Amino acid sequence: MENKNLEKMLSDIITIVGIPTHVKGYKYLRDSISYLVGDMSLASSITKTLYPLVAKENQTSASRVEKAIRNAINIGYNAGKMPNLNEFFGIKIFDKYDKPTNGEFITFIADRMILNGYALAK
Repeated sequence: MENKNLEKMLSDIITIVGIPTHVKGYKYLRDSISYLVGDMSLASSITKTLYPLVAKENQTSASRVEKAIRNAINIGYNAGKMPNLNEFFGIKIFDKYDKPTNGEFITFIADRMILNGYALAK
């Protein structure tokens, strides 16, 4: 699969959970999930390895990446659209009262994308 297919799928997924494209966390989520799709071993060290990778790519700090992602997930949660992931992937993982952590959200989407055949490195 091409990188464009991966990027489109990521955009679709992040948008269906109610995260607007103009928030910084949107871009950081896309980058984080892309890294994990390429190397799932990063899931064991999200704060120590993944966030610094995304931060370096975007010329910011790891703590800003973490905060922006948390804010983006909160926006989607407050919009009540987290359950849309259930329909998209055909599996019940979140209900309207479940607010996933950054790590849960990122690793769930990356894992599902790998299972659906999106396994390209960034």
